[in-house]
Amino acid sequence: MRKLIICLAVATVAVSCKKIQAGGNKNTLKLEEGIERYSDDHQGGEVHEAAAGHAEKKAQVSIDLNGTALKGFANGMEESIITYLKSGQYATATEDGLKNTWYNFDNVNFKTGSANQLEAGSHEQLDNLAKILKAYPDAKIKIGGYTDKTGDEAKNLKLSQDRANFIKAELSKAGVTGQIVSAEGYGSQFAHVDAKASDAERAADRKMSVRFTK
Repeated sequence: MRKLIICLAVATVAVSCKKIQAGGNKNTLKLEEGIERYSDDHQGGEVHEAAAGHAEKKAQVSIDLNGTALKGFANGMEESIITYLKSGQYATATEDGLKNTWYNFDNVNFKTGSANQLEAGSHEQLDNLAKILKAYPDAKIKIGGYTDKTGDEAKNLKLSQDRANFIKAELSKAGVTGQIVSAEGYGSQFAHVDAKASDAERAADRKMSVRFTK
């Protein structure tokens, strides 16, 4: 009789453990399904977008300029320009071969509506560009200014020209005047985003750039 009772007790415990284990797995599965489901609702969408934005944010790195470390963005303007100059292609390049390759400033921003006031941190990239030009004294550049498609085009053209002139002046102060061939404002001539698009979308057209020239 005692053996029978012990056997029944062991069997009961085994069944209970099996139910707990099954229930635990089921709850875990629901949790995993829930995570996938939440990523599609409004709240989950915001979290997903924020994570995506964080992942796409450019990382600042140390960029080597012939033994001198510059602080800039990974795959950004400085790194791209240095890579090109180190390749030696500029020496044999022609004006026609250079005129369509522009390098956008990715850390130089003007205050809204201003042509002579930069946002904090912008001068660092101008200083970097000046250092690069000094390291390659034979290299010459042209500065370009651009706006989006909104507003009066005559004003846009003037604003972009004034900003290009300002960038030229700032680089000249750093001692590379002879390497800046020209500065030109293009207004919205090369803007691609529709004027009715959001401000965030149109930001891509509001830029300052440089290209190599002869």
